[in-house]
Amino acid sequence: MKTQLENALAFANNNVKVFPLSYNSKSEQILSSWKNEATTDVNQIRKWFENTDCNLAIRTGNGLAVIDVDVKNSEEGKKLILEKLKEFPNTFTVQTPSGGYHFYYRVDRLVKCRVRVHEEIDIRGENGYVVGPGSCINGKFYEIKNNVPIAQATESVYSFMEGCVQTKQRKIISSGQYLEGQRNDYLFRMACSLQSKGLDDDAICSAISIENEKKCYPPLKQSEIERLCKSSMRYEKGNLTIKNEVTCTNRYTACELINAQEDESLEIVENMLSVGVAILGAPQKTGKTFFCIQLADSIVNGTNFLGRKVVQGSGLYLAFEDHKTMIQKRLKRMGIKPNDQFVIDVLKSNSEFDLNTRIQQEKEINPDLRLVVIDTFAKIRKSIDRDYETEYKEVSSYHELAFQYNIVIVLVTHLRKEINVDQPFDAIYGSRGLTAGADSILVMYKRNHISNSRQLSIQGKDIPDDEITLVQNENCMLVVSEDEFDEQIDDNLSKVINYIVENKNYIGSHDALCSKLKLNIRGKGLQTLLKKNIDLLKDSNIYYEVLPRTSKARQMKMTYLGDEAL
Repeated sequence: MKTQLENALAFANNNVKVFPLSYNSKSEQILSSWKNEATTDVNQIRKWFENTDCNLAIRTGNGLAVIDVDVKNSEEGKKLILEKLKEFPNTFTVQTPSGGYHFYYRVDRLVKCRVRVHEEIDIRGENGYVVGPGSCINGKFYEIKNNVPIAQATESVYSFMEGCVQTKQRKIISSGQYLEGQRNDYLFRMACSLQSKGLDDDAICSAISIENEKKCYPPLKQSEIERLCKSSMRYEKGNLTIKNEVTCTNRYTACELINAQEDESLEIVENMLSVGVAILGAPQKTGKTFFCIQLADSIVNGTNFLGRKVVQGSGLYLAFEDHKTMIQKRLKRMGIKPNDQFVIDVLKSNSEFDLNTRIQQEKEINPDLRLVVIDTFAKIRKSIDRDYETEYKEVSSYHELAFQYNIVIVLVTHLRKEINVDQPFDAIYGSRGLTAGADSILVMYKRNHISNSRQLSIQGKDIPDDEITLVQNENCMLVVSEDEFDEQIDDNLSKVINYIVENKNYIGSHDALCSKLKLNIRGKGLQTLLKKNIDLLKDSNIYYEVLPRTSKARQMKMTYLGDEAL
């Protein structure tokens, strides 16, 4: 079982606030105001839970809600939730000491705390909390029963939290109708689609009015329909193409192409990023967000990026993974100067996200848009299929969009854990269709877990293959390193860190670990080495502690915190 500190850090790592409770208590407070003092600050969390026996509390609200199922008085709540789980997304679950359950969900709307919303079921939302995993009540523990990421709540989950009858909602959804929260988005998309096909304005309004009456529950007011249609008509009206009509507007002879004056340069960043779609792959905690922010800032200001010339223009950063506060901290730490042409959207995961419409909206404000970053691509993937044809088609659609607006679209993605430094592009998740559809591919990685530098491999159409070594300065800005590789790091320490990262944890004596890894030092020497490099261990996301002495040799514990599931 994880320690309270490990559990608390896992939640904090996912922007969920925590705070301590008294030992063996669900309500006895240690803080003067848990609502104000609950935090994700790692240093404060260590002070609370390191070498203490406090219980852990999870602050709900601000994007988190928990379904609290009790079984003290009856099994009705448990029976109901087990039936409903067939409709709900798989999510992080904790079993309480009494045999009840806490089901955690990410929410993008206000969810209030409610008591007995169903038989033996409470909802913990805004200004609430639940006792976290690892906490102890009368010798029994709150235990993690389903250790998966916290899922985004669906409409069925929201209705359950509100106490609605689910059968009615299933009937509405199955008959193709749209509920509150879905109506405006559906009708606006429909209006934009009709506008792109060239329908007359009056015809669009009539069609949307009919759709509203037939498919929206309850229907929107006519004034809202008119406003919605008017908004869709801001975009350029298209032309409906007749299927059998053949037009070749882009036919050239080789003579015409050779003698014609070249169009605007396709390179946005010299020998790195061209107009089209680019894939940036990097493992977690490598600095890919800092990389993207620095890239956008360079393009917006027209300054060199990693020593390479850029085409100046505005930048749009779509942040699907970070909260506003985290991005704000990074901008300040990097010393990014305020600029209205550097636009950041803080968004929720959405497979229906309409990038085309968002680009159109931005170009109305900033016509010189040059860069769009999607961090991360997984948050807007249209399909769960990972075969060549599906992924090639999906990336190609972004390629066409980029050329339509003469921009570069950067799709940020993660890498597999095992990276072949000779073939780094093979580490990108997915089939080869993903990279085949891209115009540029960038992979940023560390050669080993304790490396201070990062390797950036570059590959693209009409771009020379290249690899450069980068380091982060004190402001987390990336700079090109003159040294090709890192300074020499103790071989024994390197072996230990690589072992912990791969195996996640170790509990035992220092001597046993020396023997296991065939180190050329003994237990006392290893203990001294680890204490001396405690900051390096923290930078590698490894928590190290020496446990109290028992009748046996003194034990120590090392835990890797970089791949927490929450």
